[in-house]
Amino acid sequence: MNDLAIIILNYNSFDDTNGEINSLLNENFPEKAIYVVDNDSKDKELIKELGCQKNVNIILSDHNGGYAYGNNLAIKKAIEDGKNYFLLLNPDIEISVDNIKRLYDNLREFTNIGIIGPRICYRNDRNKIFSDGGLLFPEQGFMGGHTNSEEDKRNVMTQDYNYNINYVDGSALMFRKEIIDEIGLMNEDFFMYYEESEWCMRLIKNTRWKIAVNTKCEAYNIASNKGSFYEYYMTRNRIWICRLYNGNINYVTKERWRLTRKALKKLKLSLAKAYIKGIFDGLYTKLELKIKHE
Repeated sequence: MNDLAIIILNYNSFDDTNGEINSLLNENFPEKAIYVVDNDSKDKELIKELGCQKNVNIILSDHNGGYAYGNNLAIKKAIEDGKNYFLLLNPDIEISVDNIKRLYDNLREFTNIGIIGPRICYRNDRNKIFSDGGLLFPEQGFMGGHTNSEEDKRNVMTQDYNYNINYVDGSALMFRKEIIDEIGLMNEDFFMYYEESEWCMRLIKNTRWKIAVNTKCEAYNIASNKGSFYEYYMTRNRIWICRLYNGNINYVTKERWRLTRKALKKLKLSLAKAYIKGIFDGLYTKLELKIKHE
């Protein structure tokens, strides 16, 4: 796996990032194949020191440009270093090097797959599935979902490879360099949420590549709390996806106005403001879909 880069994006999550790196190194994954990006967080000095201690690649961003921006920085650096395969990992993801190797071997074996991911289960309930691949529903304003979500994996009968998906979850996503040559990097305008969804849709729509989840490979995540920050980007970016890929804008705007009224009745003003700003920014911001590698 000398041509594989593992990319970890850090934003105020040093303990998780450090733990993930230690886990990989304890399983003898090469130090110089790990790329850590700090997205201008309060952890910057800790991450810098970590690079000296562990001898992993450290990239310190001078501003927080979001998920796509930070990962793109590391992807470009890893390409310069001669890497051909890339695994994007959120800091809170737990995955064994053995399962990483399985995904890597899949990409080398199945030359029609451009992006692949593992089954993701919950770390606090390792038999409960979070995702066997992402789903999108354009008729419902690109509302998202996950195959077999919340199901007990012991009760789920599925093929080893699930191709019937719309995107691979960005918390654990492996891809090959050739797709960047064809469709470019992730769109940094999204900042957070729906970046990997748009990337996968762009790939499927414009190329011959397939995407898949290997349900025999497992990774484990931690469920996080959501708030107004999350709702703003989910609102805005769903509308953007509708504009780019002919989704039902009317559906998502009606849904979000309904949630706004509900938030106002409960005097959750910051939440209501997030919905309203997300709607207007989603509808009226100029979109530029970047489709070529810069």
